[in-house]
Amino acid sequence: MSLKTAFGLIGTKRFTPILAASALGTFNDNLFKNALVVLATYHGLTVAGLPSDMVVPIAATMFTAALFFFSATAGQIADRYDRAMIMRRTKFAEIILMVIAAIGFLLNSGPVLMLTLFLMGTQSAFYSPSRIASMPHYLKPDELVSGNAIFGAVFFLLLLVGQASGQLLPAMENGRVLIAGILVVFAVLGWLSILPTPPSPAGNPKLKIRWNFVVETVRSIWVASRHPTVFRPLLGMAWFYLATGGLITLIPTLVRDTLGEGADLVALLSVLFVIGAATGSLACGAFSRGKDAIIFTIAGGFGMTIFLLDVAWQLAHWETALEPVGAMVFMDNPDNWRLLAGFFLTALAAGMYIVPLQAMAQHRAPVDKRARLLATGNILNAGGASVGQMGLLALSIYALPKWWAIVFVALGTCVIAAASLRYLPKSNSQS
Repeated sequence: MSLKTAFGLIGTKRFTPILAASALGTFNDNLFKNALVVLATYHGLTVAGLPSDMVVPIAATMFTAALFFFSATAGQIADRYDRAMIMRRTKFAEIILMVIAAIGFLLNSGPVLMLTLFLMGTQSAFYSPSRIASMPHYLKPDELVSGNAIFGAVFFLLLLVGQASGQLLPAMENGRVLIAGILVVFAVLGWLSILPTPPSPAGNPKLKIRWNFVVETVRSIWVASRHPTVFRPLLGMAWFYLATGGLITLIPTLVRDTLGEGADLVALLSVLFVIGAATGSLACGAFSRGKDAIIFTIAGGFGMTIFLLDVAWQLAHWETALEPVGAMVFMDNPDNWRLLAGFFLTALAAGMYIVPLQAMAQHRAPVDKRARLLATGNILNAGGASVGQMGLLALSIYALPKWWAIVFVALGTCVIAAASLRYLPKSNSQS
């Protein structure tokens, strides 16, 4: 499957509405979260008087905690009912949440924004299983890797635009008003985009839904572990979210405290990270030929290890600037290019790492359990991201060097890539 065929999916009714709605939702999520981070880090937004080093990881965890707790229930609903209907309703709910978020930004209310983050995570928990489980229905088996590559690239690019907007708008005159208006408008556009989606029939219309989300969360993980060919890629994706969630959350305080720079360098590093990840996703789609392509996960994992260790080495020996000089001046200094390249190449390797895992899980999951198994992936992803974010909180509490977190991610990724080598001979079947 080439990129030419993959891009041929764009414009089709079975693919484009979900792609557009998901892209707009990604933009809104990242505009919201990054605006909150920048307001807390540079503009004095507080929650219960906590310092920004604690507010940032706690805010990120509010979103992932909702994903963790409600994904099991959402997976049952996505197996029980038509998934296109669920996506339409959850995108309408996003409009209501963005109105609440707009009020939070206009009032500069940390508690309202934190509550909204949790509700946004809940909305994502119910949207995501239906979207992911619908892909094998809308796409042919040999289109899954390339379709996920397009989704990955668009996700990273809209993440970039959302991040940049969230990092730059708060400093503008009437920035909070602009943020509020954009969030509501894009939520409405997302709902309108999803309306033409064709039906995606329930995988198990007679399923009895169990509403105890605590018990079902545990049960979902146990059931998924009984399907090892699905569970292995789910675990690999969970590590990706632990690693990238922690690294992206780390960037603002890393720039401020280690590099001694300002918000514009945060935006630059985010741009490099996201463009790299999108490039890696597209490269995987271009060369995978529609197969499981676990070789890309292995290569991406080892690549992340090498580049992250190099970044950590540089940061461990970095001399903090006495005064911020701005992103353009930072780029003009050739001594800084190695660090910038390290962020870009880490992200490129990460984009190659994640795409085959998503396609493998979708393809291998049984139809009658597909949404529940893939929702378990959301539980694991949220758990991984929360661990990464709480790890950053621990660094702050104990005043440890931030490059320690990067070394931890590098070594863990190396272990996963090495363990995946045993499945390489089976990568074209049931690895």
